[in-house]
Amino acid sequence: MANQPHVIYILSDEHFGGAMTHMGDPNLRTPNMDRLAAEGISFSRAYANCPICTPSRGTIFSGRHAHAGPVQGFWDVYKATAPSTATLLRAAGYHTAYIGKWHCGIVRDQISESAAPTAHRHGGTNRTPEYHRAGFQDWLAFEYNDDYSNGTYYHQDGVEPIPLAGYQTDVLTNFALEYIADYTRDEPLFLVLSVEPPHFPLEAPETFKRFDPESLEVRPNFEDTPEMREQLALYYAMIENLDHNIGRLLKGLDASGNFRDNTATVYFSDHGDHMGSHGLFQRKEHPHEEASRIPAIFHAPGRIAPQGQRNELFSLVDLLPTTLGLLDIAIPAHCQGTDFAPALRGQDFTGPDAILTEMVGSPRWNMDFIDWRGLVTPRWKYGFYETGDELLFDLQEDPYEVTNLAEGRPDLCAELRARLLEELKATREPYFDVLIEHGVAPDRPALNIARWPTTGVSPAWKGMIRNLHDA
Repeated sequence: MANQPHVIYILSDEHFGGAMTHMGDPNLRTPNMDRLAAEGISFSRAYANCPICTPSRGTIFSGRHAHAGPVQGFWDVYKATAPSTATLLRAAGYHTAYIGKWHCGIVRDQISESAAPTAHRHGGTNRTPEYHRAGFQDWLAFEYNDDYSNGTYYHQDGVEPIPLAGYQTDVLTNFALEYIADYTRDEPLFLVLSVEPPHFPLEAPETFKRFDPESLEVRPNFEDTPEMREQLALYYAMIENLDHNIGRLLKGLDASGNFRDNTATVYFSDHGDHMGSHGLFQRKEHPHEEASRIPAIFHAPGRIAPQGQRNELFSLVDLLPTTLGLLDIAIPAHCQGTDFAPALRGQDFTGPDAILTEMVGSPRWNMDFIDWRGLVTPRWKYGFYETGDELLFDLQEDPYEVTNLAEGRPDLCAELRARLLEELKATREPYFDVLIEHGVAPDRPALNIARWPTTGVSPAWKGMIRNLHDA
């Protein structure tokens, strides 16, 4: 295995793919992400197949769509015997390590007495059982903290959570740098550094809070309020801190004779965030660009041809087969994604002409959280919701997805719906094919009795749902 490179995944949470300097964001300075892109490849049309934490992470490490994979919903776990990137690379001679947020192993009673008094209501501080860790060997990780200055993590087989002293992205990067500096094994390393920022709650070190909310250039679909601008300014500060830490990690790799010029580094996020677009804040879960588009940057000197941006339709289900392909490791038949390794090498390559997207096992925080299935093509975006409602956006003429064309283009909806059915059946869809082909229109409207009336971007809100407590 001496010729095999080390592999490092840098995984963030809720980073919209357009929020980087090299992707045209006028507010940000992301020199380290830009460097990775310039020396490697950044896919400008990269998507999360299921834009919410847990099932998206299942897709990342299984190479399967959430509806047919080991993590089929927000509160699901990575199944004990499910193959993963870690198990496949271990079989090929790699040592594996995971640092940071996991969020694929919450078992409600797995929490120590010391952590119980401050435990998250939904299990974030729970200890991840070993067989829900997808085969990772070394473990400095947690389910989720949603607190970037007072979080905890679990070390190896320890049963007590350990405080994370400092701002989370800084501390976890320190862990990764220490791990790399101390790594003396003969086997190549597969390391995941997984940070929560820029996921909400929005919190950044003071030295990165340089943005004037009033001066930000915002997207045309942004709900322009002072509160939204303040939150967006914090979101940008968290991204710049993350970029700073990516730079620290790159310097650590360059300083190590073991890792310098012998490491494939991939930066990506599990999904995006609306962050004020379409009037939504701290939300994903829908097909829209801000929620589902992600960074996807590949960097490996000598192995990946420097190409800057490429515009193929890449998605997270492709990450596992692409990693294996880049390492010339056989890709198992159970992977459902495409191997983009030829594209990374600068060889002739034809990518997918559509991406299957979905929401599976929605957490149902309110009535706007519903399941759907969809397609993204080079021009069109189509979505079919469990209510029978549809979305259709022309990404060429309407890149900010302001106008839903579904009612006016039944012909195109029918064409894309048929294509979606083909994709679902090919990927072992368990039930949405029945909803699409045989679904019965529900009685309207459903009454939303939530104390605080909510709205959303699902087309189901149009005539399907009424709020009991509307002012």
